[in-house]
Amino acid sequence: MRKTEQQALIPQEATPDLLIDLIGKTQQITKAAAGVLKACRTCMDTRTKKEYIEKWGGIHTVTEAVYDCADLAQRIVDAGLAMETMCAKPAGSRQMILIDDLRRSLDMEHVDPSTGEID
Repeated sequence: MRKTEQQALIPQEATPDLLIDLIGKTQQITKAAAGVLKACRTCMDTRTKKEYIEKWGGIHTVTEAVYDCADLAQRIVDAGLAMETMCAKPAGSRQMILIDDLRRSLDMEHVDPSTGEID
């Protein structure tokens, strides 16, 4: 069926079916990041970069990259799980986001003092 001029002006509404379709994509992100995290951890001598530096007295650039990749992969896993939760339970997710924003706003390290915006 061809859209009328008026229908063409109306944006496509997000539906529960759209969220169901997005769940699979969020799971792909989480799975890929988990694979990177697992690969990094097999190369890591200690749990954290700080522990490595304390143990060995320094860190090579390549080794540091492995630890930084592991840290970033963990953040991506966390973000992927958060996105999956938002798609599966949108109402509850909104409340969790508001609570997280409130907690971060109370942590002055994440607040821009000139604007008051949360990093």
